[in-house]
Amino acid sequence: MSVMTTNETPASKVAEPEVFRRTRNRFNQWLQAEFDRHYHTMRDGGYRSFLKKNHPTELGRYDEACEALRREEFARFAELQTLGLYLHMQVQQKEAQFRRRRNRLLLGMTLTGVVTSVLLYGHFHPEQFLLIGQELATLPGRILGFVGRLVP
Repeated sequence: MSVMTTNETPASKVAEPEVFRRTRNRFNQWLQAEFDRHYHTMRDGGYRSFLKKNHPTELGRYDEACEALRREEFARFAELQTLGLYLHMQVQQKEAQFRRRRNRLLLGMTLTGVVTSVLLYGHFHPEQFLLIGQELATLPGRILGFVGRLVP
């Protein structure tokens, strides 16, 4: 049976990092302000003016209904937005982890290629490989001599 079709909750609970909580709180504050602005604009439109002029007793019920609608819609929308934000951050973390793994793999492949090339060259050309090794062994002395001539 698929995990998506069961009604059971997952056994492990993952703790939400602090940065997610802070980001979600800031986002919810901004979202609440935008929703309030939107609903007050809607509520204070022409229909409210009509009620105020022609049916002042219904105005209170209309305002209460608008506030209830705003709270209900905001709760649903904020939940979806928070989930989207959390999933977006999860995707970013997974992409960063994938990039690190890919870079390590590419580095390993490069090092393997270089080491293999050196060993194959040493196997098929042992005389030249020994000469190169001797030259490399004398390289630090040469570098120190060159630097000694530059610095009086």
